Amino acid sequence: MRQIHVPVRHASRSGLAAALTAASVVLAAGQAPAVAQSGAADSGGLEEIVVTARKREESLLDTPLAITAITGATLLEKGIVSFNQLAESTPSINISNVSAGRSDRSFQQITLRGFVPSSTLSTLTSSFIDGAPVASPTALMSVFDPARVEILKGPQAAYFGRNTFAGAVNIINQEPKDEFGGSISAIVGQRDNLDVVAAITGPLFGDKLGYRLAVRTFKKDGSYDNGAVPGETLGDQETKTFSLFVSAKPVENLSIKAFTMYSEDDDGPSTQGMLSSWEIRSNNGALNVPRISGNSNGTLLVPNLSNCELRGYARGTADAQDQFGNRAVNQPGTRPFICGAAPGLPLGFSPVQNTQETTLLAAALANPTQRIVSPSQGTDGYGLVREYWHGHLNIDWTFGDSGFTLSSLTAINDEFWSEVQDLDNYNTVPLNNTPASPLATLPRRNFWDFLFGVERETRDFSQEFRLNYDNGGKFSGVVGVNYLDTTVWNDLISITAEIVGGLNRNINAGSNAGKNYVENRGVFFGATYEFNDQFKLSLEGRYQQDHVFGYTPFSAQNGPAMGIVTVGAAAASAFGLTAGRYDPLSPLVDKTYNNFLPRVIAQWDINPDMMAYASFSKGINLGTNTFNTAFLGQSALAIATAQQLGITVVQEPEELTNYEIGFKGSFLDNRVQVQSALYSGTWKNQLNNRGTFFQDLPPSQGGTGLIAQVSGFVNSGEADVRGIEVEVNARPTPNLDVSIAAALNDTEIKRYVSPSVTQLTGVFGDGFNGNQLPSASKASANLGIRYGTDIAAWDDGRWFVRGDVSWKDKLYLDASNITWIKARTVVNLRAGVSKGPLTAEVFVLNALNDKNYVSIATNTVLDPLFQISTFVNNASGYLNVGLPDLRTAGVRVAYQF
Repeated sequence: MRQIHVPVRHASRSGLAAALTAASVVLAAGQAPAVAQSGAADSGGLEEIVVTARKREESLLDTPLAITAITGATLLEKGIVSFNQLAESTPSINISNVSAGRSDRSFQQITLRGFVPSSTLSTLTSSFIDGAPVASPTALMSVFDPARVEILKGPQAAYFGRNTFAGAVNIINQEPKDEFGGSISAIVGQRDNLDVVAAITGPLFGDKLGYRLAVRTFKKDGSYDNGAVPGETLGDQETKTFSLFVSAKPVENLSIKAFTMYSEDDDGPSTQGMLSSWEIRSNNGALNVPRISGNSNGTLLVPNLSNCELRGYARGTADAQDQFGNRAVNQPGTRPFICGAAPGLPLGFSPVQNTQETTLLAAALANPTQRIVSPSQGTDGYGLVREYWHGHLNIDWTFGDSGFTLSSLTAINDEFWSEVQDLDNYNTVPLNNTPASPLATLPRRNFWDFLFGVERETRDFSQEFRLNYDNGGKFSGVVGVNYLDTTVWNDLISITAEIVGGLNRNINAGSNAGKNYVENRGVFFGATYEFNDQFKLSLEGRYQQDHVFGYTPFSAQNGPAMGIVTVGAAAASAFGLTAGRYDPLSPLVDKTYNNFLPRVIAQWDINPDMMAYASFSKGINLGTNTFNTAFLGQSALAIATAQQLGITVVQEPEELTNYEIGFKGSFLDNRVQVQSALYSGTWKNQLNNRGTFFQDLPPSQGGTGLIAQVSGFVNSGEADVRGIEVEVNARPTPNLDVSIAAALNDTEIKRYVSPSVTQLTGVFGDGFNGNQLPSASKASANLGIRYGTDIAAWDDGRWFVRGDVSWKDKLYLDASNITWIKARTVVNLRAGVSKGPLTAEVFVLNALNDKNYVSIATNTVLDPLFQISTFVNNASGYLNVGLPDLRTAGVRVAYQF
């Protein structure tokens, strides 16, 4: 028996929980709970925000880039405690956590300026912590209590490297202070909402060493009851996080900064909605599908919400044929679907999940075979376990008064998550299990269900050296080199086959694992020359080399071969591979990509308070999932089907050419600050997922004899992406602050191929042209108003009220633009009082209780005999929608010392 087991070097969850609890008690001892005052009493203009978008400190209003920068004080004032909340209140950004039948914290798909990634596990907007790259897009969920967040828009390759295609998000941590101090805050709210953050900071050994230690413990119950398990809520979350920042200055010109963070998530079953275009009923354990059979007897389990009939192509392309050359199977067929705005949840039917813990599930999770995460550290039931560790070391050496600074930045990240989710998303307990397979050897559930275990681990290491020059003259610049390697393991554990089908994991066809590895090397530069007091020109660029490796999959479809993958002569010739037999997760193919990515910026300082700029930049994207190798472990028919869909093993990078003009300025003695940007880009070689289901060959011919799927990423898209963004911050009076931001992010499809969309809708070829890209709001805006003033009866006392309104336009389901989710308007209210370092406030989040969905994806209605998916040639049968947190009221107190 071959086992895939990747050692995970993490502390135990119970150990960290105890450590964090102890640290919280120590930090809180003798302190009254309260919150830090935000400084609204300042009677002057708005504060200056310093950013590091070009690897050096610059004023936000002097930096010729489109940047949204949010200080830690502003995050506190708005009550933002997660990146999802930050994105909700920031125009141009959408976040999706829904895919593959679940909506949870295992992935975080960031769409910036309409650039939607090709999958939920890839990224076009890279993540950084203090400028150190982080390969996993979910890492930002672990950061708390930052000094500021910088959202850099447009390609940022020159300074930030690979995959900063649409932009970058850089979290800047609070550094140690030279005097002892600290803070503690606590949020208590509805649904057992509890969020405690504590920090201490100060010097050690005089002024040579400083530290900042922070801990956070957070938990909340979900907003929705589980219709299948009375008393259980869906969407429960729990997080414990620890961070330590140490700074040292052993000699005058040497600065050393080290930061580390460790985080654990332990969530319950995820929460998502099911909007089905098919009806499912039970009848003495037998499945009936009325749209097919006309039988409406039995208990209704899934209501039919369809409101339209679509004529999609059975094979997903206009000219597809089966393995026998029969084109008739590809004739358009009528399929019920949900068109227009997605309707509300059918009450009593969604959200529903079968999350009953059983000894069979416990036994399956105790089995280490083909696991990425060891059973002792993975999930022990329905829900998600996630652990993340980050560390980086920054060293700066300044050469006297020469203007030269040599810097080194070393970083490492390690994240894994393990989860079990009920992917059918309806109550299947009334459905009797199907007859056992002759191969079944394990005990089985007495009802049919479809649940899966999913695991992933991401590790990356990076090293950067750079030399900065700035002596206050007309010329400044930087040159540097960097190295980054990223390894990703993915695994699907077919728990359905084990506890529902009774199949041993070694022989069932659902278990598989994959591996991806990328090495990136780069040389970069940036140079700015000031021709006169008004005009500056910046030339930037990066020459980077990406070495991408593709590995054979681990697929139990090969049965007795124990996952051995055989690449035949035909496949080798078609895909440029070496024929032969490969062990699972063995190197199969690799390719090196060399690219030069420039950026040119012309800056005109209109006067000391206003500037305008124009820029040209290029970006490329090479994700860790670029190579398609999973289908190579399947049957000869699967490989032929992949070829028919145009799927190849190796792809080309996505390309972006971007033009931008912008304006920044301050007015009325810095009581008003304005930023605006107008951009236009062409996105070529867009990666889209192509896939289809098919009836596989019988086992005697090397297949499974079952309905099988083949999919892969193909350079099959092109789009124009353009828009305008405006941000205004104002302090009309010393007691009133107003912030307004809006964006119009327009996308237009020029070329698009998606068999799965065509299969459902019948739209293909030029039918996509002119449509918007999915998963991105075309328009978005937010408004924040805060008023606060002194309390006459209290020395050093103040009161405040604040309101924030965020609006995001509708989101399309896919490139056909036939289905969408409605626009969302979220209103947050809060009011409070403070006396010196002590603050108390009350708040209401989502005060109007907007229930519109936050994200949307398609999925296939599952049943014991897979009748629906087979009947409609496996076209999507329901909408999988992400559900928002409902109205939440609470109290927040904090104390700063």
